[in-house]
This record gives sequence, C-alpha cells and structure tokens, in this order.
Amino acid sequence: MQVVFFIISLILTLLFFIYGFNHYYLLHSARSYQPPVLPDDPGIRSKVAIHLPVYNERYVIRRLVESCAVMVEAYGIEEVRIMILDDSDDDTAHEIDQVVDEYRQKHFKIEVLRREDRIGFKAGALQAALERTEEDFIAIFDADFIPPVDFLLRTMPYFLRYENLGIIQSRWTHLNRDFNVLTKAIALGIDVHFLVEQTGRYSAGCFQNFNGSGGVLRKKAILQAGSWKADTLAEDLDLSYRIQLQGYQVIFLRDLLCPGEVPPTIPSFKKQQARWACGSLRTAKKVLPVLLRDPGVGKKQRLQSFIHLTGYILHPLMVFSFLLTCIATITGLNNPVTPLVNNVITVQRDLLMAGAFPIRTLQNLIWGILFPLVILCMVAPWMSSLYTLKVQNLSLGRNLMTLFVLLLLGFGLSLSNTIEAGKALLTDRIWEFNRTPKYAKLQNKQEWRGKRYQVSTDLLWILELLALLAGLLTIGIALKSSNFPALLVMLPFTLGYSFILLFTFLHRDQSDVP
Repeated sequence: MQVVFFIISLILTLLFFIYGFNHYYLLHSARSYQPPVLPDDPGIRSKVAIHLPVYNERYVIRRLVESCAVMVEAYGIEEVRIMILDDSDDDTAHEIDQVVDEYRQKHFKIEVLRREDRIGFKAGALQAALERTEEDFIAIFDADFIPPVDFLLRTMPYFLRYENLGIIQSRWTHLNRDFNVLTKAIALGIDVHFLVEQTGRYSAGCFQNFNGSGGVLRKKAILQAGSWKADTLAEDLDLSYRIQLQGYQVIFLRDLLCPGEVPPTIPSFKKQQARWACGSLRTAKKVLPVLLRDPGVGKKQRLQSFIHLTGYILHPLMVFSFLLTCIATITGLNNPVTPLVNNVITVQRDLLMAGAFPIRTLQNLIWGILFPLVILCMVAPWMSSLYTLKVQNLSLGRNLMTLFVLLLLGFGLSLSNTIEAGKALLTDRIWEFNRTPKYAKLQNKQEWRGKRYQVSTDLLWILELLALLAGLLTIGIALKSSNFPALLVMLPFTLGYSFILLFTFLHRDQSDVP
C-alpha cells in the first residue's frame, strides 16, 4: 500500500508540474508583449454587424444598447447594424422592443432576432444571426458589457490591413470590481487570465481564444471553420481554435479595455465556473485530437494548446490529492502527497545501518530532490497574481484579503469543477447553458437579494459538506499524530470548502421579485 500511494502521489506531483511551471513561461512571455501597431485609418469603413446575445437581461439591456449606439456613432451609423439576439422568456423582450423603437427613431440600423426555442443556447442564437448577416465582420458583446466608444475605430483597421486576420480580442475589465471582496477576488483571477495567460500566449505566438465577448470576428473565417457549434458549452473557445486551424490569425489587444460585470455571489460564480470548466474540457476533447495531428502546428503550439484547453483538469487532480491525503492520514500511512517528510539524516542512517535501500528511504530521497520544484510550482500562481496587481498599480497591502479569498475560491471550487470535468470527459450529452445573472449598478451590498435571476441552491452542497467533514477529521488525526505536513494540504482545502459552503447558503436564492 505504501508503494502504491507513493507512485500515485509522484504521478500527481509531475502532472501539477506541467501546469505550475507553465505559469513562469507565460509570465516571462507576457513581459515581452508588444501591441501590434495600429494601421493608419484608410478613410473607408467596413460594414460591421454587432451581435448581442440576450437571455433574460432586464437590468442591463438598455445600458448595453446605449453603449453600442455611442460606439456606432463614432464609427458611422450607416456602416453598422445592431442585431439583438433575444431568447428571453420574461419581460426583457418588452424592454428590448422599447429600446429598439427608440433607436430606430434616431436612425440607427437596429433589429431583433427571436427564435421559437433556445436550441443550442448562445451558440444557436449566434448561428441563427450569422445566417442573416450580410456584413463581412461581426462584433460580439455579452449583455453585461459596455464597449468603449472607440472600439470599432481601434479594431477594424487591422482587418483591412491583414487578410488572414480572423479574430481580434480585447481585454476584459470589471464594472463592479469593488462591490465586495468576492468580486475583487474574481476580478483578480480574470486579470491573471488576460494579463498573464492570454498575453503570454499571444507574445509566444501560440493559439489564442476568443473570449465570447469584446471581440470582432471575420465572417468568412467563421464559415470556413464550420460556423458556430453547440456541442460544447464553450462555443467561443471551440470556434476560435477551429478558425486558427484554418490558418487565420488572432490579435489580442491588451490595452483595449472592454468592461463587464463579474458575479457578486458564490452561487452565480459557481455556475459560471461550471460552464467554463465543462466547456473548455469538452472543447479539449473535441479539438485536441485534430490539433495534435496537424503537421502545420508546431510543438510549442501543441503543448501550449494542450495546457490551455485542459487547464480545468487541475481541479480533479486537486480533489484526488485531497482524498489521497485523507486516506493516508486516517490509515496511518506516511503522507505521500507533501514532500516535507523528507529527512536527510534519516536517509543517511538508513543507508549506513541497513546496507540496503528501503522504500521509505527511496521515497525520502525522491521527495528531497523534488521538494524545491514542488515549492516553485506552488508559488507560481501567486507570482502571476502579484504581477497582475503590479501592472495595474493595485496596492498589495490593500489586496491581501483579495488574495486570501482567491486562494479559498481556488481550493473550494475544486469539488464542483471536478463534477463538471466528469460531465465533459465522461459523457457526450450537451449540457444546459446556465446564464450568469447580471444586475447592473447595485447600490448596496445586499441589493442583489431583491433582484431576479438568482441562482438556486443545488444538492452539490451535500458533497461539499462531506468534504468539509473529511477535512476536519483528517486535520484532527494529523494534529494528534504530529503529521504536520498533512496540515499543509488539508488546511487550504478545508478552509476553501468551508468558505464555499458557507456563502452558498448566505447567498442562496431567497426571493424572485417580479
């Protein structure tokens, strides 16, 4: 049993290395980011369609259309058509009709596309709109975003200059970053994605992704790649990889900021993460077999694409490590997960006295070699977070609680995201696209409670409670047996599960006000 646990833990450690050390690679690459030079304004305007996928967005739809209208005025009203892709089944539809009438009277080219059903969810709506779009370029914004006034002016010249350009993606920023400590932590996590991961992949010449909002796509590239598909929950990630496999390029404009909302409650954030986890791994399952066999894709691109698309596999690995530590500690086995048990004196004594190489000695020797690498791997994500704070001129001292909550989210969501990873990898079912609630400007910390679209509590809390109890039991046994290395594993997991479980109930759906 000791040998089995040792081998499993060693494999887990090596798998963590792949993703942990990639942070350093992307961090190094991100530092060398050079924004593409904005081509001179050619004096002509390409025809653009703006697609706004909407499903029950009564609080933000007017703000969205208003911001798009300002952007369109700056670019040219005659050159842009706004299409609201409305799948709503509540009074959002009435609000949309009013807004459309108002802007038609102001001579904007604006229309509503409604379907009889929600087949394909967001991907289905985008595909239906694509089939009715005559313009050569399509800008897409989710309902909670506010595109900057110069968005089209700063993106469209690139398409006119580079015929093989398929996608331009802007950087997301956050309208409600300072609403509460949760939104601050979520915003920081998203910042790491854009300022380290996406910036790093772009600078290294690797595959990029369209993030589903705040971007422009060439219609011809979409069609050549097979159009929008609803077989994953990450239609944006899926399509962007297929477009690049057709030979098109992607430009990431780090300094073009497109603000949107982040979820203000744990249940809504869990739903968002669930969709991203399931969607990205389903995309990996679909796209990687093609990409890895493509002779036109370089080795570096293959490796980075694999790490990018399988990133959420870290959560099952984390849960497995948690369970392995629980079993090892409760059964009294030497903890195989944390390398802090290494003791050089013990190794020397075993070699001298036994004249052989016992399994315990071999373990200690291997962990002693790997220990510095394990520490570097564990520190890597925090180096990215600190870098992200620095480049945005955000105070470290004022964001210590933000970093702590981000830590709790990372460990606490591992269980729910593991469930989603299982859905993605072990089933072929097309799961429902669960929207993330948007509330526009909330005036106080509790105002969301009186709003519609709150996320109901599901039965996942039972598993989170069981994981919390297992963590507390393991911590108690580790303290009693002085197994302090086990505490380094169990404390963050147990605190994370406690945090998620607590706020799942504190943020539970208490009302659905009409």
